[in-house]
Amino acid sequence: MNTNTFAQNEALDTKIQAGKFLTSLLESDITRDRMTLKKNDKIELTSTNNTPYIFVIVSGVAGIFSSTNVAIDFAGEGDLLDYNVYSSQLFGKALTDEVTVWRFAQSDVFNKIAASSEIQLQHYHMLQTIQRRLEKKQIQATLDMKNRIAAFIHTLATRYNPKADDQGMIELPRYFSRKMIANYAGISLSTLTTHLQQLMEEDRVIFNKRVLLISEENEA
Repeated sequence: MNTNTFAQNEALDTKIQAGKFLTSLLESDITRDRMTLKKNDKIELTSTNNTPYIFVIVSGVAGIFSSTNVAIDFAGEGDLLDYNVYSSQLFGKALTDEVTVWRFAQSDVFNKIAASSEIQLQHYHMLQTIQRRLEKKQIQATLDMKNRIAAFIHTLATRYNPKADDQGMIELPRYFSRKMIANYAGISLSTLTTHLQQLMEEDRVIFNKRVLLISEENEA
């Protein structure tokens, strides 16, 4: 099984588990809020009185940022934004034109988890998915800068747009701007551009002002 197929199967499994988890919560009697956010709207992981929240994303893509506005992770359909994982020092922000989420109080969700082994398993699976994603980023961060950038872009492209064209190229969704990728990689925009040009000379990426495509062979 190649990396793309594995990633697609993992994404499907996560989506199934997320669907079960969300259904379990929505069929329960706990309080919930359905929220629709516009691009760049902030998602606070705690309330004004510091009550932790858990979010499940229904549609759209959000970024998770540090208090200094550094991109840490991204979350899309079926993903969890969990205070327990990301901590109160982080916040979410809508990247797509619209992001729809369900919001629950963490304490209410934990009470349901404590009462149901099935919900506990669903929640655990989703937390493990986040943990594997963060660990993969840490491993990719040990690569030299050019290959690190290629690995980051490939991971995001296959996660959010898994279908390659007939040339074996995958387009990175346009809400991942070059500025966002530079932020995520912890480098300047000019450094990113320099390495993208090197990758293009190696036929590993194609890019212009609006589009960035990466070869499906860029696996890391």
